[in-house]
Amino acid sequence: MIDCAPSVTEIIVPAPEPSLADAAVSLLLSPLQPLREQFSAVTAIGLGSDDPEEIDGSVVRRIIGQAGNAGQDLGYLVAGKDTGRRVIFLHGSPGNAEEWGRFLLDLPEGRQHFAVDRPGFGQSGEEAVPDLRMQAKGIAPLLSPPDGARVVIAGYSYGGPLALQVAVDFPDRVEGLVLVASAADPELEDTHPIQELAASEFFENLLPRELANANVELMALRSDLEALAPNLARINVPVVIIHGLSDSLVPPENAFYLRDTLEAAHPVRLILIEEADHFLPWSHVDLLKSALDCVLEDAARQSAPER
Repeated sequence: MIDCAPSVTEIIVPAPEPSLADAAVSLLLSPLQPLREQFSAVTAIGLGSDDPEEIDGSVVRRIIGQAGNAGQDLGYLVAGKDTGRRVIFLHGSPGNAEEWGRFLLDLPEGRQHFAVDRPGFGQSGEEAVPDLRMQAKGIAPLLSPPDGARVVIAGYSYGGPLALQVAVDFPDRVEGLVLVASAADPELEDTHPIQELAASEFFENLLPRELANANVELMALRSDLEALAPNLARINVPVVIIHGLSDSLVPPENAFYLRDTLEAAHPVRLILIEEADHFLPWSHVDLLKSALDCVLEDAARQSAPER
């Protein structure tokens, strides 16, 4: 569990003490970690892929059709009662709503969780939308619970900058953010020559749809982050940033960039996990749930009337 006291702004989660054998294996395999992370990110092999719809009848899949959503479908999974505090989960690239399946089960009382298929993934259309502002507009129909309350948004990897964009574009609809292994610093975004090759018409037609769409939006991410950067200091809601210190896909320097940029407007909690890689929604479920609880508590404190 995470200490949610307002004074606790930075937490280092130590790595578990390994056995001698585990330490030896880790040392031998450490040069291969970036390759392993790239492989898992593309294939999802080794991450687990429980479909919450198949194991829990309380999770429902819904689609908002094009006519009601600015010309594109919006697919999502939802669990919990309409009267609960709303949390929206945004996946990485590539990915889909099922990525957050473990966060749709056994919900605390008084909560409603939505896991979204971002545009171009899952059941949210066929075409990539390489524009954070357009993606934020696409999920806008979910930002207005029946009771008019604001929502908390949890974004993972590419979903992190999208969560930030939503908070910038819809400040009156968002009450808190959880940013997990989030990209943020435009200076840390580079386009690999292989990405340029994959974006050519010939190779793009050979790739599975979600991989091709992921490549398109990732190639545009640096310019999106540059456009977003001047607006980050306007975000004035509780934020928890969570990052693995051994993340080779989205470097942990992104977390420090976010902390330094966002805390000008509001105190930020920074949680750094020793020896953890990029795949925190699978490897650190309980910690992420605890961080979400902290954001909800912080948001409640911020909105409480002064006495």
